[in-house]
Amino acid sequence: MSAPPLDVVRQFVSAVAWGEHRTVWELLGQEARTAILRVATRRGMDDALAARLRDGIATATEEDVFLTDLINGMRADFAGTDLDELQVEDEPGPQEPDRARVLLIVPVPEGLGVPGLPVGSMELSEEDGTWRVQRVTARNTR
Repeated sequence: MSAPPLDVVRQFVSAVAWGEHRTVWELLGQEARTAILRVATRRGMDDALAARLRDGIATATEEDVFLTDLINGMRADFAGTDLDELQVEDEPGPQEPDRARVLLIVPVPEGLGVPGLPVGSMELSEEDGTWRVQRVTARNTR
């Protein structure tokens, strides 16, 4: 049985926070991986390297360099957010059967009278019976 979407998001956020770059890559779905590699090639990554990464045949060093850059980019997207403190909840509204949208919430002190501040969201889909992250959107401003 696949972990539910909220658990997958918690695992993903923790992996980003702790630099577990291979776990991040494993939790990303095909749609996300394709988009990431497309952006990387537009920004100058060699097409052959992108193909090796896509096909899972890149060297360990190539993977480490690429995935470390990916993690650093995600951390930059959430600059100023303590990833260890993020809470997750289902995004309100109707959900599609094989897709889930999850909000990333920063808790605030109780005295402020608000439940928390949304700083991002993730969209997941099922691939072969397992929930995978397909899109990460940061909502904070720097």
